[in-house]
Amino acid sequence: MASLTRGRAATQAARERPILSFGLITDVQYADEDPVGERHFRASEGKLKSAVAWLAQQDLPFTLHLGDLVDRDFQSFGRILPLLDGLGHPTYHLLGNHDYSVADGEKARVTSTLGMAQDYYQFKAAGLRFVILDTNDLSVYKYPHDSPKNRESAEILAKLVAVNDSSAKAWNGGLSATQLAWLESALAAADVAKERVILCGHHPILPEEGDRLWYNEGVIEVIDRHPSVIAYFNGHRHSGAEVVRKGVHYITFKSILHEPEVTAYSAIHVFGDRLEIEGNGRERSRVLPLR
Repeated sequence: MASLTRGRAATQAARERPILSFGLITDVQYADEDPVGERHFRASEGKLKSAVAWLAQQDLPFTLHLGDLVDRDFQSFGRILPLLDGLGHPTYHLLGNHDYSVADGEKARVTSTLGMAQDYYQFKAAGLRFVILDTNDLSVYKYPHDSPKNRESAEILAKLVAVNDSSAKAWNGGLSATQLAWLESALAAADVAKERVILCGHHPILPEEGDRLWYNEGVIEVIDRHPSVIAYFNGHRHSGAEVVRKGVHYITFKSILHEPEVTAYSAIHVFGDRLEIEGNGRERSRVLPLR
């Protein structure tokens, strides 16, 4: 009987162990500048150090950074990127709008500076597939001012402004047709492999109101077609947000940038039936059921 009890306890403990845990940080937006309103640019350095120290103690395989590591100026990368070495594990970056607040001649160097081989990509961990989007693919800040891509994006933005779309802001962006087709293919492959997918991008897809992805309906249609998707993680909207659509959690994580003494970062724990967000500072802890 004792051995049976121990066996049941071991099974229960195994059930309670997460499939995967990882760190998450977003919108550090460091700059060697004085505060503007609630944005405390210089204070982000110390808060990132604290976040790194805590995450390094959690025995995690990696951390996601959801964009806007810097607020402006290419030299800011040199100051803030080395701090992430203290994690003792890899950081998976994606691209944010402020990461392109650099001179036109430096824009093409942002991706490689962040150690990214591609602007959008995917990777697997513990049987989960992470699909990392570039929500700046269409935008009026990613490309040099006189480039064809910038002119194309300016035309798209003008059309959105003309119909008073809530996403029609110069700091928002969207996916190209090429990237949308790539996303469809990646999710179809995950469906076939019976993998769960966590999508990540900088801009929100939902909620509809406020800052979000240009032409979000096209991306939502793709996500709706694929049962592999369990969540979409993003930053950009510093106050955070949370929407559930057809069992998919669309989560906007809060920025480190605001309030000089208060941080915001998380450890994410993925279980078979739920996501547990272990929040710090402005980012609250919560449990989200999975479909």
